[in-house]
Amino acid sequence: MKLIICGKGGSGKSTITALLARQYARERKRVVVVDTDVSNVGLHRILGMDPPPDLIGYFGGKTKMMEFMRGSRRGDVPADTPALGTWTYDTIPKEFSSVQDGVQLVSVGKINEATEGCKCSMSALARQFILGLSPAENDRVIIDTEAGIEHFGRGFDTLCNAILMVIDPSYESQCLVGKISGMADSIDVPLYFILNKTDEATSAALRDTIPDTARIIGEFTLDPVLIEAGLMGQAVPSGYPAAAAVLERLAARVEGTCPAG
Repeated sequence: MKLIICGKGGSGKSTITALLARQYARERKRVVVVDTDVSNVGLHRILGMDPPPDLIGYFGGKTKMMEFMRGSRRGDVPADTPALGTWTYDTIPKEFSSVQDGVQLVSVGKINEATEGCKCSMSALARQFILGLSPAENDRVIIDTEAGIEHFGRGFDTLCNAILMVIDPSYESQCLVGKISGMADSIDVPLYFILNKTDEATSAALRDTIPDTARIIGEFTLDPVLIEAGLMGQAVPSGYPAAAAVLERLAARVEGTCPAG
């Protein structure tokens, strides 16, 4: 099963990604976390890992990926063909990933220099890599995205079994609910909401702005433990109750309805 995590900047996507990944590992699932955010550099820290080298290096760097993209535009590469290969938890190049306690982190690439150009080549690689991932029945893939809705434009969501939108107490998050709901419905991929950084008052206010509250599958209240982990770049806890609750609801709604992979 492949899950994609989305939401506005600062909503807590990476924290939720890490909490869910560590909970899946606790439940004896093997997890591939795919970091597709070209600017955020902290996901490995809250997973308790060393940063993996950028996966784009395995494929020859940005120049080779630009050549691949030009071929795609000419029609040499069919859109739904994993032209860069297929991958499982076991066959992902270990020199381009970090692994700990059943969680394997892959970072597609980061912008490291002020003038190195656009991120198009890394976005193209991200889609190809997600397309080529073939998780076994006991494996889970969690994709951490950039802020906003660009991942829809890149077609990442069409390759996944469910979309999880993280909503924090902000006007921007509330505005994104309707837009992301419409986009998810248009591609026929199930969308679920996770409330984050809430207290009693903000939880109630956010629920009032969500048209279909049955899609809410979890809530992470303001927690000093998570705040400190994010501030200090420390690993988030394993066995976090709210994360366990989310995975239990996902199992009931999604896992029984989708094939392995």
